[in-house]
Amino acid sequence: MRPLLTLCAFLLGGLLLTSCDSQSDEDCEVFQTCDVDDTLSLTLLERSAQPPANVSVLFKVDTDDNRPVAGLRASSFDLYENENRVSNFEADLQILPKTGQFQYSIVLLLDLSGSIVRSESLELLREAAQRFVQALLYQPDEPQYGEIEMGVWWFDGQAQISPLVEFTIRPDSLENGVATITADLPADPSTNLYGAIVQGASLAEQRVLSRRSRDVITAGSLVLFTDGTDQANRTSRSAALRAVEGTGADLSVFTIGLGGEIDTTTLESVGRDGFASASNLDELVPKFQEIADLVRDEANSYYLLEYCSPKRGGENELTLRANNGASVGLLTTTFSATDFTPGCSVVTPVVAEGS
Repeated sequence: MRPLLTLCAFLLGGLLLTSCDSQSDEDCEVFQTCDVDDTLSLTLLERSAQPPANVSVLFKVDTDDNRPVAGLRASSFDLYENENRVSNFEADLQILPKTGQFQYSIVLLLDLSGSIVRSESLELLREAAQRFVQALLYQPDEPQYGEIEMGVWWFDGQAQISPLVEFTIRPDSLENGVATITADLPADPSTNLYGAIVQGASLAEQRVLSRRSRDVITAGSLVLFTDGTDQANRTSRSAALRAVEGTGADLSVFTIGLGGEIDTTTLESVGRDGFASASNLDELVPKFQEIADLVRDEANSYYLLEYCSPKRGGENELTLRANNGASVGLLTTTFSATDFTPGCSVVTPVVAEGS
């Protein structure tokens, strides 16, 4: 994902972001801006405060070179109110599933041109795509179920990309849909790669925007697989690159190439957040897994933190200090504790089944 914040200290309205290297922690005060190379960037997406005393913050964590930071736990964060540290026991600090407030949408776009469907590549592509689904979507019995949705589309030489499975949070629906890919599915053996890139980028971005219009914080990824170059000549290479460049910072783009006939330069440019090249069929499934790991980290670099504030009134400053063991980052915002009372508890939200 492209950088949202690139400075060590950035002031925007009520949001102050500072960060410092954990190795220089002894020399770096908690609320001091430090001029160092290795930092965490915390980006505030949403925060709320409501009685009895619940405060929640939805935010994203990246490294200073804009790589997503996944896997942080509540113990990775220190909490300060008005520059005074709040005890984790007093605050009941938890990292919660984001379902209902956050949606990550993935478009998987598969090349089904003649070179794929008329070869042994097809069976391995089905396996790789199913493994991709398994690596990314949560199962119904997992608390994060519903946070990530995926849809699968394919392209050949035709002018338009074709849907295989519409967006869903159900991994079984996606796996069953991928299993229906057969050699007689495509109608044109050519490869409309550039056109697919343009349409795939538009599809992914529109999904992110449409979900956001329903008061949900959204982000997403486009993941494209191909084993060749554009042959259809329906769309120019420059148009494909412009389509990707024109998408927002909340959309990541990854590419996977198979074989020696791929246009590596183009796929690297399109896959601005990750490109994996499989030189032969034996590498295809592992390369899909490699990109799945990147996408999963991107989706899981968004956090919903909730705690019970001990404040009982007034406007208050909240500072969140993250430490991943190598770097430290700070995020500061404000909240009102008006009408706050005892009796607060942090309850994991009920997951909606969704589509």
